[in-house]
Amino acid sequence: MTISVAGQPSVEDGPVMSSETMPRAASEEAAASVAAKGVNVGVVRLPQVHDTRRQGLVTYAIQVALQKGYCAYVGEGQTRWAAAHISDTARLYRLALEKAEPNAKYHAVGEEGVKIRDITETFGRRLKLPVKSISPEEAFDYFGWMAVFAGHDSPASSALTKNRLGWNPTGPTMLADLERLEISSL
Repeated sequence: MTISVAGQPSVEDGPVMSSETMPRAASEEAAASVAAKGVNVGVVRLPQVHDTRRQGLVTYAIQVALQKGYCAYVGEGQTRWAAAHISDTARLYRLALEKAEPNAKYHAVGEEGVKIRDITETFGRRLKLPVKSISPEEAFDYFGWMAVFAGHDSPASSALTKNRLGWNPTGPTMLADLERLEISSL
């Protein structure tokens, strides 16, 4: 996990968060430790990986909406989440293994930043549930553990990954997959 500058997408070679501030960073710390011993390791950072059945954290947000009876986003809903179709992500893993650069960092990002409001309105329409804005103070009561992510702007770039590996995401967008959401799979 890289530290992003407000409003800017995180980049593959940006400064890395510590596991003290982001528990998911522990895997990168472990990879760096092994790389320091001469092992060729690489890291693939995942965004909201999606298809018509699962959408990363969005699946949890959908389950919360079904329980609460309405869909919510924080504030204006302008925060963004990076996303990638599952088939593009699988292809990236294959390329990362085939072209294994020592201690490489790759972003499996097909879409740099999908606005949370657009995501919420799309699945709200599919679920036939009302959609509304909630304040940051209401976020924990609505989202629970996911509140910190619901209001966090998390765009990410994959420009270096595309350049280094020749990776070109071609799968459907997150919103397209949400439009075809298999509601029975929730």
